Amino acid sequence: MADTNDTATAAAASGGSDQQQPIRKRFQKRTLSAEYLQEDYEQNTLGATAGFFCAIWAGWLMGEHFSSTFTTFNYPDLDKDGQYHFGGKDIALVVLITSKLLFVRAGLFRYVLRPLLRCLGVQSFERQQGMAEHVYTGLVYLASAISAAYFVGWPRLDSLGLESLWSGTSLDEGVSTEFKVFVLGQCALRLAELVAVFIEDENRPGYYRRIAIHYLVAGVLACAGLLGQAKFAGLVVLAIDLPTVIAAVSGVSSALSACLHQVMNVVAGGIAALSTLAVLPSLVYVSQGNNILATNSLLTTPMSSNSNTASSDGTAGTGAAASWQETIESKINSIVSIKFIRPFTFETENRGTSQATGFIVDANNGIILTNRHVVSAGPVVARAVFNNHEEIELKAIYRDPIHDFGFFKFDPALIKHTKLEEIELYPEGAKVGVDIRVIGNDAGQKVSILASSISLIDRNVPTLGDMTYNDSNTFYIQASTNGTGGSSGSPMINIAGQAVAIVSAGLTKASTDLYLPLDRVKCVLESIQAQTEVKRGTIQTTFQYRSYDEVRRLGVSDTVENNVRQDVPGGVGMMVVKTVLPDGPGHIAGLEEGDVLYRINGKTVAHFVLLEELLDGNVDQTLDMTVIRGKTSKDVQVNVQNLHALEPSQMLQVGGTTMTNLSFQLANHYRVPATGVIANWLFCILEEPIAVKPYVLKSINGKAVANITQVIDVIKTIGNNECVPVKYFHISEYYNNCLIDGSIKISHLWNQVALYTRNDYSGLWDRESITDLPPARDIEPTNVIFPVIKNADVAKLQDVVHSIVKVKCMIPIFIEGNVNRINAGYGAIIDAERGLVVVGRETVASTACRITITIAGTAVIPAKLRFQHPTISYAIVQYDPKHIGTTKVQAIKLSEKALEAGDSIRMLAMSKYETPVCLNAQVSNILPVETTSFEPPRWRSINVEVAQLDNPTAANYGFGIIVDENGDAQALWLEYIKAKKSMGVGGLPVQALVPALRALQRDEEPEPRSLKVEIAPITIVKARQAGLSNERSNELQSTASTRSQLYQIKRVEALSKAKGVLQELDIVVSINGRLVRTLEDFDAQFTNPTLEIVVLRDSQEHTLQVETTESKQEVGKVVCWAGALFHAPHKTVLQQSTTVPSGVYCADVVFSSYSYENGMVEGHWVTHVNDVATPDIDSFERAVNACQDNEYVRVKVISSKSKPNVLTIKMCYHYWPTRTLVKDQESAEGWRYI
Repeated sequence: MADTNDTATAAAASGGSDQQQPIRKRFQKRTLSAEYLQEDYEQNTLGATAGFFCAIWAGWLMGEHFSSTFTTFNYPDLDKDGQYHFGGKDIALVVLITSKLLFVRAGLFRYVLRPLLRCLGVQSFERQQGMAEHVYTGLVYLASAISAAYFVGWPRLDSLGLESLWSGTSLDEGVSTEFKVFVLGQCALRLAELVAVFIEDENRPGYYRRIAIHYLVAGVLACAGLLGQAKFAGLVVLAIDLPTVIAAVSGVSSALSACLHQVMNVVAGGIAALSTLAVLPSLVYVSQGNNILATNSLLTTPMSSNSNTASSDGTAGTGAAASWQETIESKINSIVSIKFIRPFTFETENRGTSQATGFIVDANNGIILTNRHVVSAGPVVARAVFNNHEEIELKAIYRDPIHDFGFFKFDPALIKHTKLEEIELYPEGAKVGVDIRVIGNDAGQKVSILASSISLIDRNVPTLGDMTYNDSNTFYIQASTNGTGGSSGSPMINIAGQAVAIVSAGLTKASTDLYLPLDRVKCVLESIQAQTEVKRGTIQTTFQYRSYDEVRRLGVSDTVENNVRQDVPGGVGMMVVKTVLPDGPGHIAGLEEGDVLYRINGKTVAHFVLLEELLDGNVDQTLDMTVIRGKTSKDVQVNVQNLHALEPSQMLQVGGTTMTNLSFQLANHYRVPATGVIANWLFCILEEPIAVKPYVLKSINGKAVANITQVIDVIKTIGNNECVPVKYFHISEYYNNCLIDGSIKISHLWNQVALYTRNDYSGLWDRESITDLPPARDIEPTNVIFPVIKNADVAKLQDVVHSIVKVKCMIPIFIEGNVNRINAGYGAIIDAERGLVVVGRETVASTACRITITIAGTAVIPAKLRFQHPTISYAIVQYDPKHIGTTKVQAIKLSEKALEAGDSIRMLAMSKYETPVCLNAQVSNILPVETTSFEPPRWRSINVEVAQLDNPTAANYGFGIIVDENGDAQALWLEYIKAKKSMGVGGLPVQALVPALRALQRDEEPEPRSLKVEIAPITIVKARQAGLSNERSNELQSTASTRSQLYQIKRVEALSKAKGVLQELDIVVSINGRLVRTLEDFDAQFTNPTLEIVVLRDSQEHTLQVETTESKQEVGKVVCWAGALFHAPHKTVLQQSTTVPSGVYCADVVFSSYSYENGMVEGHWVTHVNDVATPDIDSFERAVNACQDNEYVRVKVISSKSKPNVLTIKMCYHYWPTRTLVKDQESAEGWRYI
């Protein structure tokens, strides 16, 4: 038995290996020597058959009448019609004859043939056995054939009134004595041969083929006898026995004998099959209470051209052996590829799209079996794709609380092109050494067939990791199939086409895959088919299978072990308590880890199948359990709970956060009480950033919460945007008392509250919006006293310290290329009377956001976004000054002096402990900000120069105020993004703030004009190489400037008025007659509607009249559709796009939606919806609102690389409704839904 600590990959695919596992004979203890074979053959034949048949014979022959009958072969009593009838005593007679034939066979071999063959020089046991069997077979079957030939022409047949070969008598008319003895003798002969074959080694060639043919012939003879078909029975015996006699006679040559015997067996199998079909119509007619008619004809009876049979263990039987190809072809239409989407993160299951495999187990009702992690514990939408690519919608009807299986259902009436076939569940067929095939969607392939053999059937469940699904209280089956993702739910089938297990997981460090047995699966399926309640019981205790040598060390005595071995033959161990959950029934009853389970309700329990039968059959009842603890036996009474009651059936959604009751399987993995509320994506409502993992809620707003109902009650007392405390912990820290305290804020706009309840009838989770929530409460003014700075050097900057505030920005939706949910940084008050604060744009990165300001680490007040500069890395937010009462905040004084290289400055920043830090430095240089473009596009700072300081410590701060000797602000030390995951810092001159600040102070919305181009510095040397004349070069060098450079056009923004006038690589020489040497020379664009610009293009100077464009906010409407967000193209997109295919841009795609699954990605332009053109966001909104639910919509898109495509996206308004969000400065959030 394998270790239980193997780490495995959840939902891993099971695959195949071309190497077959060697089949090991069960209970084999030593080498197969010739002496052992001899002893094994004789002892098995004489001993086993004697004991078995004598026991049956004694049981049936207790009466004196039966004893005399079977010892004398007399039938002294006739029925009233003078004929003999088949009855119960005839069965005993067949058993008696069979046992005597077996003794004759064994005795003839041991006492006659073996000594004779030794005298003839045959010393090999194998050769002795083979030749003896040929002699015995020849003699017996020759006698049988003679009797059959004699019986076919027996004159007394006329006394039965038979008018033709195919006529017969009913069961009530009886048969003659001779015919009855003949049939009984033939049945006994076939039964004796069958028993002899069973005793042989199963690896012997033709083993299963001979078993099948003996079964078939015995059945034909029994049918013939019951129907009175005398001549027909004789013909069958002749047809079967003559080839056997011929093969036995020719057995002197072993090679010839083996070949001929195989051919004759095939011929005999075909004849037997034809004979069976000839008799079947008569059997049906008799079963209806009628007499046999003389119209049966062998020539008119339907015949099967191929008799493919299989034995009970799934290997090929007698006749034309069933092939794997035929099996797979017959079952391939029963296996489907499942594409599924989890709309929400639910406990341990992350939201997203995936694919797996399932197979039909009930074609009439449309039931598909797959894994639990596919059906999902939470909301799911799924569809099945058949082998011929016909698609059907699925609904989840059952997921097991602990085992990795579940059921989908579809409507068979909607299937048009597929012949529905089901795969039989056959858990008994899971045996070591059985060849299997795994057919599924391995590694995303439509059909993948992986081959192997079962190597282990009693493996303990694997540990799949933390915060994921882990099975319990079952064995797993092991096979080396080396599968990958996508084959979850694939059936493990035997050659008979029966499912013996289902793919569940795979080991990461080996080619071994693990499979769930089907015992409990079959029971649940039967309950679903019968439309009865599926009962699953638990005592909140898990068990582990341990071998006998281990349980002996735990205190199991020899007596107990002997009893278990006797009661559960074939087992190799007992079950030991692994986990007892606190406060659960097992804990209350007194069970402890390490207890060895002995009996339940008086039954010895050493297997998970019986354990689960007892638990499921006694829900809400009491079980009497006997366990071994140490060396003593302990009896306990334990109550069985309903396991389904411990499975979450409701989910509370608060914005992006989902909450559920703690499930049993997660509580079991961490050994904690099965109570509490687990919250996923808590960071969506939490005010501080945390890791993306589930947490257990302890209390909200000072009130303990133990279930979803209590959470809803608390939320109904929290006002809009009210910040309340919360205590939580990670479930792995339950026993470490690692409580985390934080605060949550629920916005009625961004964090809408809804309760989802599972509906197994519809397959959906019904949604109920919770709207009876309190409105926003008035904010009470908070008076803050700033701490006094004792450092004399910093004390001179006390007023500057009073201007610094902390700014936090929560971004609920990703638009305009934003990718962060929580940003925090510092800002400076630039107008205390109006509450205007300047902050880095990397902090306030989106127009759709929720902003708060913290003053002196004490007062937290809301703020609104007022302005974002389109190219420079700053934004201006505004708070209501009345919220801070009499707090004396100061606005920074803006210096009119620009920074220059070599200036000595002081920078005031804030440490991570929110204490002021003063740095002394010199300006080392003034350099342009260099950033790279992103894909998909996101905002970046361009066309700006910042100051660099010689103090390396300054790079550790993301915000600071650079002041002169008078304390006036000369620059703001701000962050800007340089490249992906790379940030830069620099001093932004305060002169860049003035235009927007003055507009806001006039109560106007800043709308600066610009050329909407991206420029970069270029040296005069490169300009001369591009064709700059000597005269112009001398003119530029004669002007007063510290830098010898010009500026070159890198990009011209699409849709700008400069597009088509200015071109990329144009070198700007002058603007409105002024030579361009610095970025300040471009400031004329902010105030002038038209500029006269001289550019160097193709070695020639051109004078151009260029219009500037107002920098209005591009995104004012966002359409949420099919799990994606769409809005008008924002500035960064226009900067990086040479053309604008449409006015509709995909800003974000939820990766757990139909949009994502069907190919919609961020950066796509949408041009048509169902062939309706969408040139702007308004037309797009009208087009998508016309789409019907549960239908596919054709969407024409163009990628960011200008590649067109047509997508088909499924509508599911239940989980992804269509909504429109518009900007509204009058609302508290700045946005509202319409």
